[in-house]
Amino acid sequence: MTMVQQNNSRFTLDEREGTVAGPGGSLRLEPRVMAVLAELARHQGRVVSRQELLETIWPDVVVTEYTLNRCIYRLRRALDSIAGNADGAGSEFIETLPKRGYRLLADVSNAPAQNAPMPIEPITAPPVIPYVVGQWVRGKRFYGRSTQIAQILRGERDLIWLLGTRRVGKTSLLKQIELVSGADPDPQFFAMYWDFQGADTAGELHLNFTDALLDAEDRLQRIGIDVDEIKADDLFVALERLRRRLRSQELGLLLLCDEVEELLALQRSDPSLPRKLRHALQSRDGIRAVLASTIRLWALAGQTDDTSPFLHGFTPPVYIDRLTDTEAQSLVSQSHLLPEERPDIDDETMREVVKHCDNHPYLLQLVCKRFVESGELAEAIGQVATDRMVSYFFSVDFDMLSEIEQRAVCTIVETPGTNRDAIREHLSVHADDLDGYLRQLINLGFIRHDGDGGFAPANYFFARWLRSMDVDTKANNPQPEVEAAPKRTGLLAELRRRKVFRVALTYVVVAWVLLQIGDIVFDLLEIPSWAGKLLLVLLVLGLPVALVLAWAFELTPKGIRRETDVDRRPD
Repeated sequence: MTMVQQNNSRFTLDEREGTVAGPGGSLRLEPRVMAVLAELARHQGRVVSRQELLETIWPDVVVTEYTLNRCIYRLRRALDSIAGNADGAGSEFIETLPKRGYRLLADVSNAPAQNAPMPIEPITAPPVIPYVVGQWVRGKRFYGRSTQIAQILRGERDLIWLLGTRRVGKTSLLKQIELVSGADPDPQFFAMYWDFQGADTAGELHLNFTDALLDAEDRLQRIGIDVDEIKADDLFVALERLRRRLRSQELGLLLLCDEVEELLALQRSDPSLPRKLRHALQSRDGIRAVLASTIRLWALAGQTDDTSPFLHGFTPPVYIDRLTDTEAQSLVSQSHLLPEERPDIDDETMREVVKHCDNHPYLLQLVCKRFVESGELAEAIGQVATDRMVSYFFSVDFDMLSEIEQRAVCTIVETPGTNRDAIREHLSVHADDLDGYLRQLINLGFIRHDGDGGFAPANYFFARWLRSMDVDTKANNPQPEVEAAPKRTGLLAELRRRKVFRVALTYVVVAWVLLQIGDIVFDLLEIPSWAGKLLLVLLVLGLPVALVLAWAFELTPKGIRRETDVDRRPD
């Protein structure tokens, strides 16, 4: 039994009976609506995130956020009705905090009956499906990645770049690290998840950082740090304040940055921001930064090799790929559940699932979910093979690759078991370059060693998807310029990127102005006519010199720097 007071209205919440009573009468709430109210009441005055509510109220099923929105709407209507606010919107009882969650604006007193469990029965009883598809997971539902977690929390590197394809589990890994760090009795760092998604301007990135602070507010308060003292009008001021406060607590700041490919758009809107962010992350003691991205970020500075000022220190990347056999089997069997609660998947079925998915966590979850729903493994595999969302993810990942990498993958899919020499002959590339391409493709999970000296596609579903496509067309379709390695960029694009055309135009304009000025000045000073001709010759000879310098060097606030060492966006 829980008592809720707000605005002179008293509510009596009976979890066992599923009813709530107030001045205007009583109502029996739907089980899930009652569960939401009870969960909010248990955390009075605190923001309960949407993810917390989803994990608590719907622990064994995957639902959309629309379901939660509907529960909140019905709950507000019910509280208004009971309080006698026929025209209200329930906001005086439940506050919505955008991008954070909900807070019950009420005093809550707990009666002994509070501890009685409330049975939550769905209106319809779907099969219990423990597999999570389309959402990140953490805690007991998270499997594997122990090596990466230990490396990030206890390793020596303070700058780590996590690189992996879509749906391989990067967000889940960051969320798990945040959880594990918070549970550490002797932590080195305070871990904070920072999502870059949707931040295509500096202002949006600042808002996302503020959201991250607010999400971590409860944990920060427990160590004596007030978020209001951290927030600032400038992103980097707020970041520095947080770092200093944590240092005073003998803690480092572990920034878990997700969707970092947004930096490519941010660089276009604000070329200075990546440099500022690099300085903030790399030039301060007490900060460990983890960048997670789907695509390779070599284009951040338009560099001509595999390094850039921004990525200095973050390379080589830590690749997030397939699970180990043990981790994959634990996921399929859902080993965190009690034996009687686990899905009925025998050893033979498990081996088939693991083989088809090649230990890819998203594919494992999806195939197992379909199998629990249909009871037929062949049907489940067929459904996943034709799933439009799976095809979309494969398409995005494949388009990320360079032209020559696409051709290598297509060759291996067309002829599984193809060895290195045959691939090199087919692609006409240098052996050392080919080894680099193959390592990248293995690390990213597109191909694997077949155990007989050859290469095979990573998993059944990817190979099937690629065979269904126009392979020749795909293999010869170069990736977008922003993601392409500059050493494979055409001459005209490279001239534009190095601003050679801009320098040439500027030089011609300046030269013309100098000639006009010289003509006037030479005439006034009665300088011989040959001086004007000499000036013209010098300006003409200076043009190729200026173009060579524009190609090789850049004038920066720190002086003349080699073009390869300058952090700048491409034109």
